[in-house]
Amino acid sequence: MRKSGCFLLLLFLGVLTIPAIQSASAHSEFNSNDETIGNYEVQVATIPEIPSANEPFKLEFRVLNYAQSTSSYLNSFNTQNSEVDHFRMGVRVFYNDKLIDTMAPQNHDGGQWNIPYTFHESGNHVIEVDLYNAGPNGETLTYQFNVSAVNIFGPIFIYVISAGGFGCFTLIIWIWISKKRMKPKP
Repeated sequence: MRKSGCFLLLLFLGVLTIPAIQSASAHSEFNSNDETIGNYEVQVATIPEIPSANEPFKLEFRVLNYAQSTSSYLNSFNTQNSEVDHFRMGVRVFYNDKLIDTMAPQNHDGGQWNIPYTFHESGNHVIEVDLYNAGPNGETLTYQFNVSAVNIFGPIFIYVISAGGFGCFTLIIWIWISKKRMKPKP
C-alpha cells in the first residue's frame, strides 16, 4: 500500500509540474502553423511563442517544396520536403477583418525569412501570405494563418494555474499525513 501511495504521489507531482515547463520543443506550438497548397508548404511561427500587444517579436516564415525532395520513394508519399532556394513573398495583416498592414512582395534567398513586427492590439490577427509565381502557370498562392497577441498580463495566467495546482497538491499531502496520524494503531 505504501509503495502505491508513493507512486501516485510522484505521478500527481509530475503532472502538476508540467505547466511550469515553458518551452520543451524546438518549434513554437501556440502561434505556429503550416499550410500546404500544391507542391508548396508555408510555415509561420512567432518568437516568443505568445507575443504581447505593443511589444516587438519576430515573425518567421519558412517555405518548403515537395517537388524538390531528394528521395523519389518518400516523395511519392509526400512526406519528404526541402526548403526552396529562393521565393517571392508578400504579407498582409488583418485585425477584425480590416487590413492594418502590408509588406510589399520581396525576393528572398534560401527557404526562411523573418522580420521584427509589433501588434498594436491584443487578440487574433489573420496573416495572409502571398507566394508569387508558385502556382500553375505562375499564379500566386495565398496562405492564411491565425496569430494571437495577448495583453501584458498573459503570462501571469500560467503562474496562477501553477500556484493553484501546487496549493491543491499541498492540501492533499496535508490531508494524507493527518489521516495517517489519526489512524489508531493496533
